Amino acid sequence: MSLDAAALKSLSGLLGQALDLPPPERESWLASLRGDDAALGPTLRRLLARQAAAETDDLLARGPVFAQPAAGSQAGDAVGPYRLLRELGSGGMGAVWLAERSDGSLKRQVALKLPHLSWAPGLVARFEREREILSSLEHPNIARLYDAGVDERGRPYMALEYVEGLPIDAFCRQHALTVAARVPLLLQVAEAVAYAHGRLVLHRDLKPGNILVTAGGQVRLLDFGIAKLMQGDSAAETALTQASGRALTLDYASPEQIRGAAIGTASDVYSLGVVAFELLAGVRPYRLQRGSAAELEEAITGQDLPLASAVAEDAAAKKALRGDLDAILNRALKKRVDERYPSIDALAQDWQRCLAGQTVQARPDTWAYRLSRLARRHRLPLAAGVGVAAAFVLALGFGATAVVVGVLLLGLAAALWQARRAREQARLAEAQARKAEQASRRAVAVQGFLLDIFRANASRQASPAKARATTARELLDMGAERLSDALHDVPEARAEVMGMLGEMYYQLEMDEQAADFDRQHVELLRRSGVRDARLAAALVHLAGALSATGHREQILPALQEAESLLDAAGDRASPLRGELLARLAQRHFNLSLAQARNYGLQAAAVLQAQPVVDADNLATALILTARASTPLGELAAAVRLYGQAIQLMQGLEARPHFDVLEASVSLAELMVLRQQPAAAVDLAAAAFADGLAALGDEAPITISCRARLATMVYQAGRGDEALVLMQEALAAVLRVKGAHDTMHTPIVRQHLARLLLAEGRLAEAEPLLAAVIEVHRRHYAGSFVLARSLRLQALLVMRQGRPERARALQAEAAILWQAGAGGGMRPWALNRPHLDRARIELAADAADAALQALDEVVPWPPDESPAPHPDEVERDLLRAQAHLLRSELALAHQAAAQACAALSALQARGSQGTLPAELKALQDRLAGAASPS
Repeated sequence: MSLDAAALKSLSGLLGQALDLPPPERESWLASLRGDDAALGPTLRRLLARQAAAETDDLLARGPVFAQPAAGSQAGDAVGPYRLLRELGSGGMGAVWLAERSDGSLKRQVALKLPHLSWAPGLVARFEREREILSSLEHPNIARLYDAGVDERGRPYMALEYVEGLPIDAFCRQHALTVAARVPLLLQVAEAVAYAHGRLVLHRDLKPGNILVTAGGQVRLLDFGIAKLMQGDSAAETALTQASGRALTLDYASPEQIRGAAIGTASDVYSLGVVAFELLAGVRPYRLQRGSAAELEEAITGQDLPLASAVAEDAAAKKALRGDLDAILNRALKKRVDERYPSIDALAQDWQRCLAGQTVQARPDTWAYRLSRLARRHRLPLAAGVGVAAAFVLALGFGATAVVVGVLLLGLAAALWQARRAREQARLAEAQARKAEQASRRAVAVQGFLLDIFRANASRQASPAKARATTARELLDMGAERLSDALHDVPEARAEVMGMLGEMYYQLEMDEQAADFDRQHVELLRRSGVRDARLAAALVHLAGALSATGHREQILPALQEAESLLDAAGDRASPLRGELLARLAQRHFNLSLAQARNYGLQAAAVLQAQPVVDADNLATALILTARASTPLGELAAAVRLYGQAIQLMQGLEARPHFDVLEASVSLAELMVLRQQPAAAVDLAAAAFADGLAALGDEAPITISCRARLATMVYQAGRGDEALVLMQEALAAVLRVKGAHDTMHTPIVRQHLARLLLAEGRLAEAEPLLAAVIEVHRRHYAGSFVLARSLRLQALLVMRQGRPERARALQAEAAILWQAGAGGGMRPWALNRPHLDRARIELAADAADAALQALDEVVPWPPDESPAPHPDEVERDLLRAQAHLLRSELALAHQAAAQACAALSALQARGSQGTLPAELKALQDRLAGAASPS
């Protein structure tokens, strides 16, 4: 129904006349209407029929709230203090318009929501409920409510944050995101829904159309129009909901919504599961023949769902979904509420575990799978029982008797195993008595083994001088060779020597050899029945050795096993617990910066509380915490932590040059970010010289630090010197670690690619960056590390003239940038993705999109970095370019002047970089354009 203001006024008067008449006389009165009034007859009949069907006349007694139908609104209409610009969309409840304030108080566009005119009971109450709910929700992934009210003509309205983005499914298709890149978007949705649940709000209408993704990869959850405040953990249907009808989107509704039963958080879990299924598999979970609403309702409540991997059309998606993601979606979409995830948080945690390569809580609920889990926990008794039972079954045949006998024998085997365990417990006391004797025997054996190495070395050499000239590496290799045939009669001593050799190889940064001996050490301890702190320590050391190899997927399982051993022993605060937490921090740096920081803080707290503080391990924990805090935007905290670590290490008699070099160069990089480039180069150069003297020029840490120093030298304006240093670092890392190294070689390649990109040498930068991304996609999928590589590739592709590909890469980088942070990233730490997006949009001549991205840039607070910050200079520079593209010369000159003033302040502090050249090019373009008016 579309009515202008005059018709609406006439309708109101006529309705009043009709209501004054007795019901039997109304039809003849309607038939007597003439002219314009007769045209309103059908509308009057519908309104009167609805009134007659209502259970009470309370609504009419209060008088109707006449709102002009949203569908009849026109661009330019005033609604309260807002002016309508264009309609964005229309739904069952109302229409949404792009609007702006007309009173001049704020220059901000909003999404203005207006209800349709309807006499359906409860519409106004429902609209007011949405306003109440949204006003209580303040979350970065939920569209904000700015204003609400009723205009002078009685029209209720709500002014919401205008989100310029695409529905989540369209965004993923447009940017051709992989399954691994789509899961972080779902995690953002889950964070928003979990936040709402924490405030007793259900969404009840989760679907792709209500989940927008901005160009910067930020999710915004919309439309709480049918949300209900929860009572406890569920919300039954109310008279309002029943009278107003079921306001839901059938394709994403939960079984309990279809049945009209009480709903709770599990209903949103189900709906998000449907969204996730469609997003990851590319199709919806239900297979319909007719496609009718009735068939869909029947499918939701009764049809068994296929695995997502079975119906996905894309081969890569099938492979990525198979296993953990299939299991997660299967659990989220259970028909029974009590079989689903208990909360959105629980669902999100499984997605996070999947991205991190950890074991997920969801499990395929098949008999075979449960039996495999049982067999894994009780290998020995089940193996014996199955063997005996199989023999009897074969002897008796496969009838019912054989099955019964087989089952009984399985039970007997389990009982025998339990009895054996009891006997083992009884022998524990005797074992304790033998420990002292074994320790003495082990010490003698270890000492004899080490002495034999030196004797063998002397016997191999023609002279004592040659024997003395044998390197530590040669002695170590000799010991590894001899161990293969030694100490088999003293397994404890053999395990100890394996641990020692692994540690020595680790100190020499021979990572694969160290990891190999650490694995053997762990397996020997397991075979010896060790299940205490010794095994936990070996697992922690193995995790450290694996960190520089291509087997990082083994790190978390090793640490989790060590953690369970310490938990079982009640060990919450030992030095080993502190070291374990530090290793967890190290591993999570490439999974979740927030978790890495938290693990680092926990490790530092445990280690600081020891009666005798292990300064070396404590310094490591502080360094790891600082490393994670830096990309989160917490620069001041990182500076303090690095300073504490360096001070601790300087007090050690045997100074650990490795950690001092790492901490000093990292602190220097922070000083660059805090606008102290000259002092940063001095600090990094001095630390590098000390490290070079102590560790040599082929130590991987000195090679990677040479590359990092080169980047700082370049930022200080010494480009030629920086490129020489960088080429030296690349040659050294390829010589020492090789092209396929997964740790040091990618670091050097990425630093060099960044410099070459800044110099415009795209053809040289491209293969370096491609090699880095190939490693990062394989070993750091879904990580902040991958995000940094992808944003560089996006800028490179942009400069090659491929804006669409650049947009896709930048969008994926922005998503991973936030996902890799794991929450807790400061707003100013997100400036880089916004600036990158603006550059790419400008390259595509999309000035409006660039300006929108620049509006997201946040000033750095003074305690983190002095103003102006380079981000602000770059923002003003790009803003000037955007206004120039739009031929707004006055605004372009103004923005350029702001950039120039800020750049002068930066240069006074010694900052250089590429911004001065960009500003000079812009000023030349402005000079060639018409002068500003």
